[in-house]
Amino acid sequence: MPRPEAASCCQAMAEAGARRDWAALAALDRRVREGLATPDGGWSREERAALAEAYRAALARSGAELEALRHRLAAIGQQREGQLAYAQFSEWEQA
Repeated sequence: MPRPEAASCCQAMAEAGARRDWAALAALDRRVREGLATPDGGWSREERAALAEAYRAALARSGAELEALRHRLAAIGQQREGQLAYAQFSEWEQA
């Protein structure tokens, strides 16, 4: 299996991260890991540095998205608790 070109992998990581295409990022991650695992097809030091930078940027973007989702889920949970409390209070008042 030929090693993918580092520059195209970096660009693809940036584009997938911008689109929030986590499946594409996972596929790219597998391709890069396979390329790094091939002893005779390794990237140069500069290519590895570029890949590492692209990977860190994608990781930061996905981490930020994960944090935003955590906040949204927490807000939904609090809203649901408020709705349940209101419903229970309404039932108690009607009784």
